[in-house]
Amino acid sequence: MKHVRAWWPFTLLIFGWGINAIIWAPQLTYVKYAHNNWTMVGIQLLHSGTIIVFLTVLLTIGAVLTRQTFSLARTVKFWLYTILTASLAVIVDWLVFNQFNYHRLYNALLPISRNAAPLATAVIIASGILPWLRTKTSKHSASTGITLLALPLAATSLFNQDMFGLLKGNSVAFYLLILTIGALADQLTVNRRRTIKWLSAALIINILLVAVMPNAAFQTHASMVTAGRFTTPTFLPTVIIAGCTFTLFSKQLTRFVAALDYPGYFLTGLAVLFSDPVVISRAAKLTSLTANFAGQIGIILFLALLGMAIGLILPSPVNGLQARWQLSRRINRCLATATDQTTDQQLLTITRRVTRAIGHRWPSLLAFLVAYVLADLSIYYMGNDTIFVKQSMLWLTTLLIFLTFKALQALTNRYWLSLLVTGMSNIIWIIANIQKMNLRNEPILPSELAMIDDLDSLLKMIDYHLLIYSGIAIVVVIVAIVVLEHRYRAQRLTWPWRIFWLILAVCAFGSSAFWNHHGSRMQTIMAGLDDQPHFIHQAVGAKQNGPTVQFLNNVDITVMTRPHGYSKAAMERISREYNQTARQINATRTDQLKDQTIIFNLSESFANPDRVPGVTLKANPIPRIDHIKKQTTSGIMISSGYGGGTADMEYMSLTGFAMCNFAQTLSTPYTQLVPYLKHNPTIVQSFKYAAAIHPYSKKFYDRGTDYPKFGFKKFSYLGSKQYPIRHQKKIDRNTYMSDQTAYANTLDQLKAHHGAQFINLVTMQNHLPYNNLYNRINRFHATVGDGTDPAQVENYAMGIHYTDAAVDHFIKEISKLNRPITLVFYGDHLPGIYRNSMKKDGLKLHETDYFIYSNPAAQRQGARKLTRSTHYVGPNDFIAMAAEQTNSRVTPYQALLTRLYHELPAYALSTQQNGTNSFNSAPEYVNQQGKVVNYNSFTKKQKKLWHDYQLVQYDITAGHHYLLKTNMMK
Repeated sequence: MKHVRAWWPFTLLIFGWGINAIIWAPQLTYVKYAHNNWTMVGIQLLHSGTIIVFLTVLLTIGAVLTRQTFSLARTVKFWLYTILTASLAVIVDWLVFNQFNYHRLYNALLPISRNAAPLATAVIIASGILPWLRTKTSKHSASTGITLLALPLAATSLFNQDMFGLLKGNSVAFYLLILTIGALADQLTVNRRRTIKWLSAALIINILLVAVMPNAAFQTHASMVTAGRFTTPTFLPTVIIAGCTFTLFSKQLTRFVAALDYPGYFLTGLAVLFSDPVVISRAAKLTSLTANFAGQIGIILFLALLGMAIGLILPSPVNGLQARWQLSRRINRCLATATDQTTDQQLLTITRRVTRAIGHRWPSLLAFLVAYVLADLSIYYMGNDTIFVKQSMLWLTTLLIFLTFKALQALTNRYWLSLLVTGMSNIIWIIANIQKMNLRNEPILPSELAMIDDLDSLLKMIDYHLLIYSGIAIVVVIVAIVVLEHRYRAQRLTWPWRIFWLILAVCAFGSSAFWNHHGSRMQTIMAGLDDQPHFIHQAVGAKQNGPTVQFLNNVDITVMTRPHGYSKAAMERISREYNQTARQINATRTDQLKDQTIIFNLSESFANPDRVPGVTLKANPIPRIDHIKKQTTSGIMISSGYGGGTADMEYMSLTGFAMCNFAQTLSTPYTQLVPYLKHNPTIVQSFKYAAAIHPYSKKFYDRGTDYPKFGFKKFSYLGSKQYPIRHQKKIDRNTYMSDQTAYANTLDQLKAHHGAQFINLVTMQNHLPYNNLYNRINRFHATVGDGTDPAQVENYAMGIHYTDAAVDHFIKEISKLNRPITLVFYGDHLPGIYRNSMKKDGLKLHETDYFIYSNPAAQRQGARKLTRSTHYVGPNDFIAMAAEQTNSRVTPYQALLTRLYHELPAYALSTQQNGTNSFNSAPEYVNQQGKVVNYNSFTKKQKKLWHDYQLVQYDITAGHHYLLKTNMMK
């Protein structure tokens, strides 16, 4: 009971401090209350009251700190307590709420330099200054000092200008000012009658000004913009009320001085938590569960009472734990200084101890420095133009390299052996990644480790000079290890430390198996560290993250979740069933795909802006294509991307597989899947000859690697010496090759190979950016919604207008050729220039144009316009649609695609989000009326069909490839 009696007055103040911190969080509805009535007056008076309580706490802290004997060790301890509390808050937020941000971690580790906890910083500074201040001031000078310190508050209150950096009561300067006033007030002799008079006068003035200000604000500004002018901690009457309250009850409020070690932690910890916006937002979120004002106040009071109860109960067990573990003694032993020493002597003592500690731990510090240099070099040599790299990735790479060293040291217990082997292996790693980037424009990936089995072939790819230099370097390192281990043997690790470091290293590297598990704690921490894997372009990921982190990013790649019921027997059943389906379809078809010329034309970012809600153009930019669509099979293609994802749409059109079936970690099959599969079934295999044309680099999306695996015999791209892009032309200031160039090269290919063939054409003209590209854009004057730049829309419209002319000319040219040619034209996605709400307009922002045109020769051979299931399709449908339009026979797999095309809605990634370079989502289904339908509305037959499709896709891309042993894919 004695302990409770000593603590309850200050605990009540802590209760009020907590209320002040939580109750005015901006998330709460009543904080935004802005009506000129008595409720507004009541809210302002309540706010002023909680501020008074908070200021009284600060004054009490100042008085407590000034009574202590000066000790630098105590100041350092307060600083460590602050770091500990802030770090624990970050850890709890990560583990409990699954949220993490590395900037907040920096704030926790560097609270003073990053100005993350101004009140805690002020307490730390005051713990060193205020004890000295007490020795230098008398009662008379204390009174003068309080008067002088009140002048900045008076000026700020009177002129409503922050002339002294007080920041409305949330700055180190303000907190130090109040703490100092508390320290000086503690030295004054209390005249209770005079103090009560000052208290009464200040209270009356405060109540009147606070109550009148809302009405004054409304009368002056016709709003409540200045209603809270006097409800700030810097308002002088408020500070006077708090000062008088403290003076009257100083003995009761400072009774816990004898147990300062616990309150020191308690105060700095609360200073961190009560100023942490994340902590306060959590409490405010809990409070805002009810919209009722009384209910919110009730929850706040409950939280504050809970905190007060903990404050009453916790001191005893905490002090007991400190005594048992000797925490205070250990800290004091590290920073021990004599209390009778001068400031300079104490500082010198601490400096010597720190220097001695650094000297004792030089091996670890040297290893960490080496790891830091290697980490910086590894990121720099991935193509950065500056030595300034992303700091979060630099520190993460440093930590991983250091843990590699520690793991080797744990295994060998040899310092120099571990350090030099770590250094040498990382240098080799950097050089190997540089070689890979130069050859393939991508870093080393986990799947390529299997190539170590063919080491002879790998070594033949390396310049022999480099091999010689490497051999010499290895010999030098071996000699250095022997000499250093013999002459400068470092301290060995004990068995507990060896086990600790080994487990920590395994856990750190092993965590990469969960980095891409969407929603997991590891994925959260990596996202919080600003890790951007860039699966769409591994070189960019290596440049931003470094080769080590990018390598680990590619460890956790799940291609596709195993569908239920997957087995060899199930796949044999599917093969039999769709063989029968293929026979039924082929009974009425007379032609073969291999006897046709089929062109799949992916038109970069092609989609009519007129469909975008809120966008209106002065003229139609694609009149010719609209005319062609009316004469041919045509409609809307539902894209699985917005502003990007070209290779994904191309992959779906060539393979028939759906992105929405893949696992969340597989965002770009071209770079994450295709290079590592031995068999990639595509429409290409239905032809004896296939060519690809892309007037851009072959490195983008790994097309140079993927196309040969698909079966293309020829690939024309920019920079190719064997199959160069000819007729190169750019329009105005556009840096990309025009669509006219793309179609001219396609006509060349048609003339170069006279037989049937498959051509995959991917254009580039309408790729971003869309700023200042063309002349005469005013002909498509755009009216747009909020946030959308009309100039970008007009530049884009002019670009697709040029496409319109190029497509029209190309169709006229292939119409003249006397062989069956069918063109499948489709836009891959909309340009990312529209600022519409994805939640509201998502479907419209994923609708692109498509048509399928067969020239007269193809029509004479039996090609016909399709009229069923054409209004809304996906890129997965084009294989089946091209076969049906040309009256061509199908394989069992193409029979499955044909049934999907006719019997199911179009399917894609969720149109409520980007779907580009991010995690895949559950499928979204769009029927022929353009409405999103739910899977639960499917019939039993439709659900079975969709499940069969998933089984086939899983077997080919991630399963045991049972179907490759049947004729399902042939």
